[in-house]
Amino acid sequence: MENKSNNGVWKFFAILFGVLLAGVGAYYVYKQRNPEYDPWEEPWKNSSSPVDLGDDDNEDEDSESAEA
Repeated sequence: MENKSNNGVWKFFAILFGVLLAGVGAYYVYKQRNPEYDPWEEPWKNSSSPVDLGDDDNEDEDSESAEA
């Protein structure tokens, strides 16, 4: 005959695993719907874009020529 307390332990771990799996799935869906940057925004307006456009050098030259 099976021990009743052993059956309760397995139920606890099954529920715990299900809750963790649901949490990971919800986090994945959240990150897919709310990216850190807007991929449809124009690149020159997107300050959080992971792509470096190399425009920082031009800004320094423009400020130096304006001072002279």
